[in-house]
Amino acid sequence: MKKLITFGFCLSVILLGSCKSEPDVKAVKKEVLNIHDKLMMDGEKVVKNKMKLDSVLKSDKIKSAEDSIKLADLIVRLNKADENMMDWMHFFKDDFKGKSEQEDLDYYKSEMVKIRAVEDGYIKVTRESDSVLKVYNVLPAEKMEMEHHKH
Repeated sequence: MKKLITFGFCLSVILLGSCKSEPDVKAVKKEVLNIHDKLMMDGEKVVKNKMKLDSVLKSDKIKSAEDSIKLADLIVRLNKADENMMDWMHFFKDDFKGKSEQEDLDYYKSEMVKIRAVEDGYIKVTRESDSVLKVYNVLPAEKMEMEHHKH
């Protein structure tokens, strides 16, 4: 009887283990595309913040050469974040067809890793640029538009 119970338990573990809820290709692809769509809107903020920082850099608000270098570096990083998004879009194959469903799934999973890295870059550089803009009393892109709609 013990052997039968043990066998039944082992069989259950094996069956449950083989029924992992592996995401399907369509779900992973949809998530990748959803992140892309969100980043397209975030990209507008990256560009607007870059333009605002560029204006600050050219203004008389800069207090030192060191501040000027820091602003220029931040602008370069904003540009790089935008370039990373453009590069990802250029190489992404929306209609990818591998030789098997597993290859398709592997492709979209690898694209998920790449687009998440782009997203992380956007988050870091926009937070930093928002902070720097506040130091110079310039409203970051989102808040400026919200303030504009209040009037």
